[in-house]
Amino acid sequence: MKPDPDRPAEIVSIGTEVVLGRIQDTNASWLAGNLAHAGANVRRITGVPDTPDEVRAVLADAVARRTGLVVSTGGLGPTPDDMTVATIAAAAGCGVTRDPDAVANYRQRRDIPDDQELPPNLEKMATVPETAAVFINPVGWAPGFMVPLGDTVMFAMPGPPREMKGVYEAHLGPLADNWYAGRTVAQRLRVEMFESQVSPLLEEAMNRYPNAYLKAYVALGDGAGLPIDVVVRRSDGVPPAEEMQEVIRFFGDLVRLHGKEIELID
Repeated sequence: MKPDPDRPAEIVSIGTEVVLGRIQDTNASWLAGNLAHAGANVRRITGVPDTPDEVRAVLADAVARRTGLVVSTGGLGPTPDDMTVATIAAAAGCGVTRDPDAVANYRQRRDIPDDQELPPNLEKMATVPETAAVFINPVGWAPGFMVPLGDTVMFAMPGPPREMKGVYEAHLGPLADNWYAGRTVAQRLRVEMFESQVSPLLEEAMNRYPNAYLKAYVALGDGAGLPIDVVVRRSDGVPPAEEMQEVIRFFGDLVRLHGKEIELID
């Protein structure tokens, strides 16, 4: 089970508390950055409440858009509003089951004998779609899981940021590095110019190199110059690092025409 690397990825943040603005959705930005760094073409980030109809709709839309990979966070816990597992199982056309590896993990970590029933909260968090590949949570309880939705691969992760990062770093990150290997490189640089001065140069560079994305960050300025990200993504087998060097040289030449220099900072 693997996504088509030529098709885009999407991120879905599931949680009523997210769409009500009660908590800040740091998961989505963290995931987007890491998936993009791995080489994925992250096309969309969506937030939805813990409502089965809303979750089903956003998943159906992603599949209809021929999304390669959908990564969700949230809704895998033991509380009554955590309905992500059943909703994803319905979207995948399967039932749910108690995962034996998750159960064994719980019994070991909580020292629960084999002849003793699991507490209801662990019982619920060990329940996954029948067709899912399950990935044990190394820092929490609810496991991540991956399930096919037609031609789209769905990877669900818990919502607490520490657990999401743990599952990503232990499981999804290495998979993504393999799926999208060698497709994207990024470089941050700095130039002592105003945004209004540099914007036409960014546009000229992107017109010259359609695989490149250049973005200036006024909000990240520290008085030492304007930070600019350069991202190059290719899917034609040509190493993007080669084009990155061309883009930086071209952009640097444009900047020098204005009597300035670029500085590579990251």
